[in-house]
Amino acid sequence: MKIQESQNTNKPLSTFSIWAIGVGMVISGESFGWNFGWAITGPIWFFVPVFIAAILYFGLVQTLLELACVYPQANGPQDYVKKAFGEKAGAFIAVAILLEFLFATPAIASSLGEYLGFLLEDLSISPYISTGFLVLFFIINLFDLHIGVKFLITLTILAILELLIYQGTIAASFNTQNLSHVPFGGLNFENFLAALPYAIWLFLAIEGISLMTKNLPQNKLRKTLGRGYYFAFFTLLVLAILVLLLAAGGINWSNKENLSILEDNHPMPASMALILGKENVMVTIFTFIGLFGLIASLQGITLAATTQLEQLLPEFNIQKTSKRFLSSLIVFLISVAAIWLSQTNLLIEISVFGAVCMYLAVSISLFFLRENKLKSLAKKTPNHYYHSDFNYTISTVFTFSTAFISILCIWSFAKLQTRSFFIFIIFGIVYVILNNKKTNGI
Repeated sequence: MKIQESQNTNKPLSTFSIWAIGVGMVISGESFGWNFGWAITGPIWFFVPVFIAAILYFGLVQTLLELACVYPQANGPQDYVKKAFGEKAGAFIAVAILLEFLFATPAIASSLGEYLGFLLEDLSISPYISTGFLVLFFIINLFDLHIGVKFLITLTILAILELLIYQGTIAASFNTQNLSHVPFGGLNFENFLAALPYAIWLFLAIEGISLMTKNLPQNKLRKTLGRGYYFAFFTLLVLAILVLLLAAGGINWSNKENLSILEDNHPMPASMALILGKENVMVTIFTFIGLFGLIASLQGITLAATTQLEQLLPEFNIQKTSKRFLSSLIVFLISVAAIWLSQTNLLIEISVFGAVCMYLAVSISLFFLRENKLKSLAKKTPNHYYHSDFNYTISTVFTFSTAFISILCIWSFAKLQTRSFFIFIIFGIVYVILNNKKTNGI
């Protein structure tokens, strides 16, 4: 998600703002997607891939914190990869980042459509609602508009309020008997790999905090960024655990009709309706408030996808047509096609695959940059950090954890979606070749 402060102020971002940005980027992942993981392992065993995903992201936070401090002028993760391995590697990871945002867009739009469809008691209109929001943001993104930090903080607080309402409302219905009578699921290595992308979805995009490095006070960069990252991560982790645990213990799994939640794109209001009854006024209030977080995420993700694609498109001379318009149009058309022709669980898997490819590349880049003692992407300042300022053992352990779990997720995607995996590899290689020819002036 691309976010910027109001143009009327140059005031550096605070720890609170960084926290809000991190939580705001990710929190839509708490609204849907995890129920697809439930369908694979069951509600209780799903905590195993969630735990592994938490290790992945805690390690990623350590990795990105070090890289962001040492290279504060980097424009994003692809710059770290480019610095470590050159233009070709950076170009390939740029495609992976596009994949993350491009397929997260229709996934979030689908969920938003179903939230409104659920509120209006007509899920058949959900794809039309989703398409309508995509049209709206297609137009908005033509003008390169951004969410201000203050507006994002407001939306983040509303989204957290939504989750607290959900947890507080269904907590009284929690029953451990429900947890012991789940008639489906189980855990083995194959199920673990299949459920891992949906656990990762709970934290996906927290890495966007690293894009804020230039807007932080450089004399307190490590302190401000570190606290913002940690607070955001643990906020998301606690909220995710409470949502998953309370929902699992509140649903009567012996009623087979309740198993329909495993296929919904709106599991939170659907589960609340199963627990409290759909006529309960809290279900309506919760669903309405939940729309704000999804709308904010959709706007940010579509803008991120459009901006990333615009950077990848070659220069062209077509009268009255800009790269911004063409990239916005491509994102819109692919998203609409995905909503009508694909399933949300597949879109989540593809988006997560793009993300973990980037996580792996960033982790390996840190190993390489540390080993070769490359100091900075930018002009040195008195407040500049170096790799030697960070504990080598801790950095290595967490970076290795991130790389290893990323490899597991890539392996999972290659097994589950073999055709999509090879299409991405081929497309990435072709782009790198074409980009290399353009760079060399061929």
